[in-house]
Amino acid sequence: MTQTRRTTPTAIRPADADNNPMFVGWDKAPAVDRRFLLGLLPLGLAGLGGLSYGIASQLDDPGAGQWNTGRVHTVTGLFGTRPYPHLLVPDASKPGGARTVLVVTEGKCTEVLRTQAPEPYRPVTARGVLIERKDRQMLEVPPLLNAWIEEDSSIEPRFIAEQQNRWAVPVASVSVRGTIMDSKCFFGVMRPARGVTHKACASLCIRGGIPPSFWVRDGQGTERVLLMTTRDGLAIPKTILPLVADPVMVEGEVVRVGDLLHLRADVEDYRRI
Repeated sequence: MTQTRRTTPTAIRPADADNNPMFVGWDKAPAVDRRFLLGLLPLGLAGLGGLSYGIASQLDDPGAGQWNTGRVHTVTGLFGTRPYPHLLVPDASKPGGARTVLVVTEGKCTEVLRTQAPEPYRPVTARGVLIERKDRQMLEVPPLLNAWIEEDSSIEPRFIAEQQNRWAVPVASVSVRGTIMDSKCFFGVMRPARGVTHKACASLCIRGGIPPSFWVRDGQGTERVLLMTTRDGLAIPKTILPLVADPVMVEGEVVRVGDLLHLRADVEDYRRI
């Protein structure tokens, strides 16, 4: 019979133990680590600040758009639906004596405003939320027509007659590069509201009837925003949607209608670049 030799464990004496500090989650960090981290912290913050500034400096300027949701605005003028729903408000400082206020609905379903009126324009008082970008204005209204608009007989007949006969004044034939975007978001609902990251939203807005605009910079680097129509001055068809938010080139005509510049070009005049 084989006997198994039993050994007695030898206790580790304190003198044999490793006296180096060891990290324990619930205990203080070793002094050497604390000194290292405290010295590294200012450098890390400075580096992150510099990186953030570098990234921010490369972003597009969101612009001066405002979405004034804090109160309801009342606008009195002439309501028309061609090429897109809009109001003409008396303003002697504007070309033709009228300021154009585009009209959109809450959400993305502005197509419901395309009602057939017995006259090209009719005098109304409209109520809604004002959206502004520089000298451009837009009124956001409830989708139900009778909830925001009523007939108004206080507008001077002379102003009505003058605006019924508005015409397009040719400005220039152009071949330009730019981006198609929806006017509502660009005016101030979203910022900066252009570029590929905004493609899905802009496509839904334009599909729902919100006027498309063409963003471009002129030879002096100044931002220009042109309301897009067909060569006949009608609303641009929905077949433009695949090109929304992508860099494109277009050949067309720029015309001035009142205080707005329109870019007149058919869908086939646009091409992706």
